[in-house]
Amino acid sequence: MKNLKTQRQDILTLALDEARVLLLPEFDSPTLRALLRNLAAYTSAAEAVVLHAGRNRTVKLDATTADGKLLTVVVKSFGQQGILRDWSDRRKGSKAERSFRVAVRLHAAGVGTPPPIACVEHWQGSRLAASFFVSRFEPNLTCFRDELCRLYRQDPLCSKLINLLQVVADAVRGMHAAGVLHNDLGNQNIMLRRKNAETWGDVQFVDLNRARLRDKLSLREIARDLSRIALPSDFLRVFFEMYFQARAPVEFLRWERYYRRRFAWHSLTRQFRHPLRERQARAAENPATTYPPRKDIWIWDDRSAQAISTLTKRDRHRFYPAGNSLRVAAAVTTGAGPVWRSYRRLQKKIYAAPVDLTDSIGMAVEPRPESFEREQQLLAGLGKTPVLVRFYHHATPAQREFAAEAARQLRRAGHPLTIALVQDRRAVLEPASWRDFVFQTLENVGAIAEWAEIGHAINRVKWGLWDLRDYAQLLEPVRARRKYYPNLRLMGPAVIDFEYHHLLAALRLLPRDFRFDALSHHLYVDRRGAPENFQGRFSAEEKFMLARAIADWSPALAPRLIISETNWPLAGTGVWSPVGSPYETPGPRANDPSVSEQDYADYMLRYLVIALTSGMVERVYWWRLAARGFGLIDDTVTDPASWRLRPAYHQLRIFLQVFGSATFMERRVLPDGARYFFFRAPAGACHAFAYAHPTPTDFKPPCAYREVRNALGEVVTAPAHLTGQPLYLLNLERE
Repeated sequence: MKNLKTQRQDILTLALDEARVLLLPEFDSPTLRALLRNLAAYTSAAEAVVLHAGRNRTVKLDATTADGKLLTVVVKSFGQQGILRDWSDRRKGSKAERSFRVAVRLHAAGVGTPPPIACVEHWQGSRLAASFFVSRFEPNLTCFRDELCRLYRQDPLCSKLINLLQVVADAVRGMHAAGVLHNDLGNQNIMLRRKNAETWGDVQFVDLNRARLRDKLSLREIARDLSRIALPSDFLRVFFEMYFQARAPVEFLRWERYYRRRFAWHSLTRQFRHPLRERQARAAENPATTYPPRKDIWIWDDRSAQAISTLTKRDRHRFYPAGNSLRVAAAVTTGAGPVWRSYRRLQKKIYAAPVDLTDSIGMAVEPRPESFEREQQLLAGLGKTPVLVRFYHHATPAQREFAAEAARQLRRAGHPLTIALVQDRRAVLEPASWRDFVFQTLENVGAIAEWAEIGHAINRVKWGLWDLRDYAQLLEPVRARRKYYPNLRLMGPAVIDFEYHHLLAALRLLPRDFRFDALSHHLYVDRRGAPENFQGRFSAEEKFMLARAIADWSPALAPRLIISETNWPLAGTGVWSPVGSPYETPGPRANDPSVSEQDYADYMLRYLVIALTSGMVERVYWWRLAARGFGLIDDTVTDPASWRLRPAYHQLRIFLQVFGSATFMERRVLPDGARYFFFRAPAGACHAFAYAHPTPTDFKPPCAYREVRNALGEVVTAPAHLTGQPLYLLNLERE
């Protein structure tokens, strides 16, 4: 063992009867020596509290210090071994001595481990009859494995999990910096203390008998150690980035994958190498301290208000049912032709008909007891806009009841109400729980809601659905109760992003007697930047048209399209952004779709105008009113009275005042990129919404006007150029 002897020079080497003892002098006392002299007997006595009864038995004993104080110790016993191992241990130290000396190194370096006291060896000639490692007992410790299992099963909150990973990653980095290669760094060998419901500390490494001392660890050695950490693959990526405080080096990742595969094979074959021991271990397993299946681990991130992907894309593909691909292929094969014909028909109708914008812009809110009163006040500033309130299956009963009361208050205040029923993985695994949730939610607010969206982002496995057929299962309790709420209209299936092949497959799997009153869709275009930018042949406009074509064609849908979620992520908001969560890696981010607050505000208005005036979309719900990473209002500060209103809030308020009850009449796109949308107000005045894309152009409006205002409602002089920031041309002089 390299550098095994190059540590503290004051370690006592004693011969107590037939025992060879290494003892730290600060613990030396006659009573402790007596304990060490007869350690085999003490560890077998009835007074010994057994902590672990495996091959290497671990017990807790009481001793006294030199000044008579109680000293509770942990003794790990290493039994007899083969003659070759004894020969090796004569040269490099027994398991007990290695554990002791590594613990001394860690303790001296300020790295957590139960304080070492002594090691005891009983040699009979060249054979090691028994050896013991003695350390001080540390109360109230749990292990990394048990804390992970508890969070996965009982408290799956991302911020807590990230806090746990961070404290462990920092501690492992400190251990390696001290020159210790653990060689058995399983989650069960990382002890720590829970400080409160959200934080941990005092990480301590145990089971050190395989550890080795180094002057400096290589990337290969670090990879070998970290390959024993058990985490879902995307959280493992996060853990590595926490450890390196940057993206993990390529060489490290290559070695880590090699050692992880090797250990996986070792674990797989253990049942054949040690069948009896493995059967006993499985029989003794506690379900509370065993990991859920990887595909069933579901984590909620309250900061970015979304479920978090726990697996990397590569690992997710391993769990996709093969039938999903077949069902998607079948749906596209049968539906592509008629949908495309429907799309071509809509191309002739887009922007061709007047559109009344009344109640066409909705706002999603997330009621919380500490801030809902303020949120109501800010919502009132936008008028009696329709609202969407989510009801989460994973929420506590108290949270659901508060959401229901908030929904009732919003309805009484005159806001048309839409509710969204949001699933988690448990909703699929425990259908009875989902049924009770649906029944209770409908009982609470079904009679006052205008719309209900069933399911959420069903084509994203992070939201709990691995098999497209699972969605039909989620609909069953809704079908059972639908007749009791004749005024409640249903929309779905709430597919997210421009993945209409999944939408076609989901619709094909719906029960034949079930029909949605509208197609709901979560259509984000943020990764393309501006809503006018193209993804292949499709900008936001064409995507709206294609979704509407599906609604017109499918017998499972009424010919209506509602965009029930969209926004842009805001730059500089870190893990509160949906693209920054769950962990913000130090350094530049590649392909970041985040935008400035001003671009967010401008893109929002342009998205809304394109969607609604096209005649393809009946209503758009913006996600959401207040959110640090993506909302119209920055709710960073805990005092809601101090929330900061972003440009998007002010611009939407003015837009609704000017155009909220107006009727769209005409769109003109000029060759230079200038775009004009003409509206008629209820009183008869004509106004225009104007901007330029993709580049600024000369401001040459096609008709006379009396006044120009910017998107904040401020009167401005006629600009020289029209840009991506919308202008309002008021009181037009048109024939």
